[in-house]
Amino acid sequence: MVSLWGKIADWFLGTKVEAAKVALFRLAHADTLAQQLTSFSELKRYVAPARQDLLTWQISDNDPPVFQIGDFEILCHAVTENTMANLPPFDLDDRARLLCSMHYDGQNVVSEYHYFAAQSLAFTERTPDAVRAAQERFLSLNPNLLRAVKLIGLDQNDVKGDFARDMSLTVERMVSQMTEDEDTTVRAARNAESLSIFATNSKRVPDPSMSHSDVALDPALLESTRAAIRFVRESSARADAILQTLTERIKVGQLREANSVYAVFAERYPGNARRVAGIVPIKVFHHYWMGHLDYDHLGDQRVTTWQTQNPKWEDDGVKALLGGTLDTWAEQALTEIRRTAV
Repeated sequence: MVSLWGKIADWFLGTKVEAAKVALFRLAHADTLAQQLTSFSELKRYVAPARQDLLTWQISDNDPPVFQIGDFEILCHAVTENTMANLPPFDLDDRARLLCSMHYDGQNVVSEYHYFAAQSLAFTERTPDAVRAAQERFLSLNPNLLRAVKLIGLDQNDVKGDFARDMSLTVERMVSQMTEDEDTTVRAARNAESLSIFATNSKRVPDPSMSHSDVALDPALLESTRAAIRFVRESSARADAILQTLTERIKVGQLREANSVYAVFAERYPGNARRVAGIVPIKVFHHYWMGHLDYDHLGDQRVTTWQTQNPKWEDDGVKALLGGTLDTWAEQALTEIRRTAV
């Protein structure tokens, strides 16, 4: 800690240097996450506005969370059943400081959250309601991020929305001081309000849906989805990796699981998602429908006839995938194919 302090001592406001030194010591020697958050919030209070971005709370799906101070990292203690009970009553400024320090997968949460999920939507689909729904779904599907915003008390919004608005105004003031950038300030304020609303909604609705699926209700399915996304993240060819994963699910009839995997993939890797979506209906055709039809010319003829009668079947499949109803679409289509006269 002595060597670290020597590197960062000039980051702090003159009259608060000694208090900052004590807060850093407490942070480094804390026994619980509650103590760490308290000390980190205090440390942030003493940092000059221009240095605020050098003290961050790094959260990820793969790596354990850390408090990063310059190049130095302090591993966060685990969340326990007593963590919430032992947290101090953070005021709005404390919450805003912690939120402004929060990074998810390397991206600043309060200034970039509006990008996290919206890019998974096609340009024509980016209505205000669709974007907000995608953002809320993103938070519900990423438990580490959701847990973090709850730890700092963002889930306290009231019926009138006063808390979320107060949170927005506090973040607006703080980000304006740190960046002196009007666009960044406005975005951060809006994101802070949205995060408070979404986090509060997650308490009221303990089983948030993901594109109308039951993934959040099924721990096994949720873990399966996370495992699939870990596989994709570790692959340099993400589109090929996700297609391999989706094909494996479709082959064994796990269409709901395939849809869940795709939904998470699309939110994290929107640049690859649209191309992958266009291929999924073909995968259903080869690996699901044909597997349930007779392996003779009648099965082939029925499929061919049905496809001729439904020239937009691939577009319908993509829409179902994006809407979270791939399994329903595939089953309905299979029923129609079986009834098709040849």
